[in-house]
Amino acid sequence: PSRARAHALPARAALRLLAPAASAHCAVSRPPRPGLASESASVSAAAGAGPPACAPAPQPAAAAALGLCSLLLLLAPGHACPAGCACTDPHTVDCRDRGLPSVPDPFPLDVRKLLVAGNRIQQIPEDFFIFYGDLVYLDFRNNSLRSLEEGTFSGSAKLVFLDLSYNNLTQLGAGAFRSAGRLVKLSLANNNLAGVHEAAFETLESLQVLELNDNNLRSLSVAALAALPALRSLRLDGNPWLCDCDFAHLFSWIQENASKLPKGLDEIQCSLPMESRRISLRDLSEASFSECRFSLSLTDLFIIIFSGVAVSIAAIISSFFLATVVQCFQRCAPNKDAEDEDEDEDE
Repeated sequence: PSRARAHALPARAALRLLAPAASAHCAVSRPPRPGLASESASVSAAAGAGPPACAPAPQPAAAAALGLCSLLLLLAPGHACPAGCACTDPHTVDCRDRGLPSVPDPFPLDVRKLLVAGNRIQQIPEDFFIFYGDLVYLDFRNNSLRSLEEGTFSGSAKLVFLDLSYNNLTQLGAGAFRSAGRLVKLSLANNNLAGVHEAAFETLESLQVLELNDNNLRSLSVAALAALPALRSLRLDGNPWLCDCDFAHLFSWIQENASKLPKGLDEIQCSLPMESRRISLRDLSEASFSECRFSLSLTDLFIIIFSGVAVSIAAIISSFFLATVVQCFQRCAPNKDAEDEDEDEDE
């Protein structure tokens, strides 16, 4: 399918130039009106064998024109529709609830709204948006997506709505939605997300609605949210948040941006370290994380441990060197004293 799409674009441009020539050989004859049937027959008989629907042409030219006609029909915008799908209008393709294992193909090259929810699709082709760059609305709910490969959304400059909820996504890497700078709504709800890279949403400067609810998130970098200047609505409820020191920065951000949470702080719960019970963020305050101001992160601990080990090794090496010098000095000193005594006796 990728090769077919790759050849479709240049072929489509070429056919636009050749269309006038092809139309000269593709004129469709209109049937004569009933009242003029006998008159048409007599005129044809008087003129000899009447011409066919296409004007007479040498055989090679006629064959070429017929081929161009066929290609024009196949590649015309809005014409192709995947088997089993419904194309309700020239810019909409509906393939919902068809049990499809992969993204069907081909679509109209100028498709703008694609509905493929309720299937078994596991991957979005890497070159998908390169060939369907006019896509504005993509409903990919309730499929089996496991990952988003880097570059998946290359060419999606016009995409505004993207729904990836109810899939099997577990991680979002850096720049997962790069090139989708016009996105206004992004739904990642009801996946298995356990990690979101701090640069996952970079370039999404137009994003207003982000849904991360009902995943497996225990923490989230504030940097990932700070990259969304137009954000107005954020869903974080339904995640097993852990209210430890790593969560303290996110808690401060949530308090400052509480107006962006449609369900408020009451719907977001977290579990305290060393405890199994969960509490609402409404019951927490900055004082709940006061101990974290003096706590050390894992990175800090590694630095301290490494520094201690390095100092210890340096001390051992220095001690060994000094001991060697002292030992050499002690060995050389008695010999010098003996020589001095011999010189005194000689005198």
